[in-house]
Amino acid sequence: MRLDSQRITDSLTDDLLAGLPPGPDWSLLLEIGSERHLVRVVDGALRREGAPGINATWDVGFAISDEEWADFCADPPPRGATSAQALVATRGAERITGRREVWARAAPAIDRFLEALRDAARRPVDRRPDPAPSPPGFGPSVGRYLHLDDGRRIFVETAGAGPPLLCLHTAGADSRQFRGLLEDTRVTDHHQVVAFDMPWHGRSDPPDDWQHRRYRLDTETYASTVLAVADALELDRPVLLGCSMGGAIALYLAAEHGDRFRGVCALEGGLGSPGRFVEWTHRADVDHSAFLASWVGGLIAPASPEGPRAQTLWGYASNGPGVYQGDTAFYSIDFPPIAARLGRATCPLYVFSGEYDYSATTEMSRAAADQLGGELVVMPGRGHFPMAEDPEGLLEYLLPVLEGLR
Repeated sequence: MRLDSQRITDSLTDDLLAGLPPGPDWSLLLEIGSERHLVRVVDGALRREGAPGINATWDVGFAISDEEWADFCADPPPRGATSAQALVATRGAERITGRREVWARAAPAIDRFLEALRDAARRPVDRRPDPAPSPPGFGPSVGRYLHLDDGRRIFVETAGAGPPLLCLHTAGADSRQFRGLLEDTRVTDHHQVVAFDMPWHGRSDPPDDWQHRRYRLDTETYASTVLAVADALELDRPVLLGCSMGGAIALYLAAEHGDRFRGVCALEGGLGSPGRFVEWTHRADVDHSAFLASWVGGLIAPASPEGPRAQTLWGYASNGPGVYQGDTAFYSIDFPPIAARLGRATCPLYVFSGEYDYSATTEMSRAAADQLGGELVVMPGRGHFPMAEDPEGLLEYLLPVLEGLR
């Protein structure tokens, strides 16, 4: 998979910058094995300068070893080798040299550069087909605002009938992630699907003084909010389905309030993930929307459908400033010591793990299932946001579990 300078020059074209936010000029030294290539972005256009001379300067460097490049180009790649950001998160940030704030601003472009070079080195990966288009007219879900006793206004979507299925979205996201379940009759013919936006998220309101405070979620607030919504909606022992941070709080609720639930499905659920709290998700000199779409992009499975993948990333690009970081404070800082003390679940518990999830790895999910007495459901080829990035792929594993819980 060796790359020569000409292939790098041919692959890095101006169209790789399309749709990215404008900003100050910047320069990158890209090192892949022994190949070194200097790239500048000047007035929104790429300038490729080849190997740097002794007098050359640059703002940031990004290095990939020959072994990492071979993994990156594998078909399919292993977990943690799906994007530039995935390599940073799983194989070390020391590959970044120079000005880190420039790297954070340039991260989406660096992702695209490496993807273009990979596609030049081998054929693009085969993706699962996109879902069929929805028919014209209104969809089946109904959205309304729920007013809690404490004055908080929560946006709730519902569809279907039967035992309730209460859905919790991931960090920095909202209930749009569950559209695939809300609109699938294989689920809604048997369950009333209920998905809501946490306060500060999506269409739920932040406090009126949001401009003068930093949002930071903790375990107690999160758990009490989920239970308050269930009480206000008068849900009778719902099945709880949470993903990522929603999967983490689902584990907590299974152990501490399992009598409230018919069963718990923790998607990508672990006992905390310290490495996900990073400064760059909320900085005045970094566009958080562009950085977040890059930061979480490597968690999506390579074969997930293109359309749902794009919509999943849009959800991250459109969340409020500081919301994702405040959520990661929950499962990276507050939750881990609490999770270490959790006892056995007091209701049926299933912990689902996608192969490509390096935020809550299969090893972490297995540890959670073992500690709480749940059943691990391993999903080969799936990613960190299964209900959003590949609803059909999730339902292969979820439908049998839901049938058993009924």
